Amino acid sequence: MKHSKDSYDVIVVGAGPAGSVLGWELARRGVSVLLLEASRFPREKVCGDYIEPRGLRVLEAMGCLKQLDQRSPLPITHSATFVDSECHYRGQIPFYGLLKDLPPHGYIVPREQLDQLLFQTAANAGANVREESVVRSVSAGSNGVEVETRCGKRRVVFKGRLVVGADGVNSVVARSVDLLANDPRHIALSQRAYAEGLAGDFGEAVFYFEKDLFPGYGWMFPMRGGTVNFGVGILAESARRLNVKVPSLFKTFFEKLRRTHHRCEQLKLCRPPIGGIVKTYGGAGPNYFDGGLLIGDAGSFVDPMTGEGITPAIESALIAAPVIEKAVASGRFDADFLSLYEKEFRRYFDASMVFVDFCAAVMRNCHFREPWLRAVARGCEIAQQDHEFARTAGACFGGLEINPYNVLGEMWQKTVSELLNLFPRGLLSLVENRPNPVLAAARDWLAWQAGWWESITDDPVWHVNWQTDLQVKAIRAISIMYESKGDPRARGLV
Repeated sequence: MKHSKDSYDVIVVGAGPAGSVLGWELARRGVSVLLLEASRFPREKVCGDYIEPRGLRVLEAMGCLKQLDQRSPLPITHSATFVDSECHYRGQIPFYGLLKDLPPHGYIVPREQLDQLLFQTAANAGANVREESVVRSVSAGSNGVEVETRCGKRRVVFKGRLVVGADGVNSVVARSVDLLANDPRHIALSQRAYAEGLAGDFGEAVFYFEKDLFPGYGWMFPMRGGTVNFGVGILAESARRLNVKVPSLFKTFFEKLRRTHHRCEQLKLCRPPIGGIVKTYGGAGPNYFDGGLLIGDAGSFVDPMTGEGITPAIESALIAAPVIEKAVASGRFDADFLSLYEKEFRRYFDASMVFVDFCAAVMRNCHFREPWLRAVARGCEIAQQDHEFARTAGACFGGLEINPYNVLGEMWQKTVSELLNLFPRGLLSLVENRPNPVLAAARDWLAWQAGWWESITDDPVWHVNWQTDLQVKAIRAISIMYESKGDPRARGLV
């Protein structure tokens, strides 16, 4: 039997961070909003659980940070980077603590805790909330929307003026309007688990860059009491081309983590690992349609380099809220009016995301993984000695303020410096009987050349498409660099 409920201004499908933050913000603005969640909280979610300082800034504005702090989460202030199982950088996260309005740390907060807190905050602000409401179909148009759900054994139809898809990577809303992103170049496969037995309470996030994970990485994020969130992620396109299975990568990484990291020797799984996918910003489409918008994972708001999605999801919700408020006030729900949303999220995200998307695209070619990994290792060694280089160049991987000019300038300066010092270092290595950097540089040059020809001969069509993709992304990144006046994400939305 089908039941019809009262009508709302906005129906938000999905109550993860994006959906709940939008429900909270719309309720504060006096918009009638219904927040639908398929599960019942608390519920587990595949995620690295990392909330970086920009996300914590929003949680503070929502009044949630004080509740998190009462649980005494472990502040993440340091990082370590391993390349081929050898540590090449260990120290403070170089870009934390530089912006006065941001906390100088991040937190690891399991999603079963975070999502329940945000959901309750939205409800407290006045959002109408429904758990265990599985959306079966969405009918959206400029004259109104209908969302059909299964609530227990009942089929219930909710009516509204606008619908927002915040229902994740397999969004029913996105699929219903033919906006579901499905490009393997911008999809990462992951598997993560919780483990116990980490030695010591020290807030050091650990990253592993390995041949079998390229392009991708492994992570270990610590929490209080020796518990960790750890896992692996790899580009879907590469997994398919190389015929690798993520569960196998996860198993190998877990063994490697216990073997090579001195604090991880006693790690034991709390429960079996679970897998998921993320869709990154490079594949983000317009994310608007007659009668609605897409936010969070449904709209591909994920960092292309790190796969971090909690903060971008929250930010996409805050960008959508004023657009929705204007739509409700004017009675305009057509795609032309809602296209304002794309203009606003592009203005906010493009300045940083387009550049890191280009960086991620450069590293898509698996034939260059060995020279790339050696370059990463050398970059980490330089960063260990040069804080400015670590802060600026390292911003491409989780930085809070990305300036492409500065990043490229620092990398070019260090490259020239390395080349100029190559022969003096080579002579010194002969005297001290150490590995010769001249021979290492020659080996790297040959590796780049070999990788290029291997890529061409292995799959000429893919290689040409990759080159074309790089050119398109480079042109877009350069044009945005000329237009940009800094990184809006550093200033934030609250």
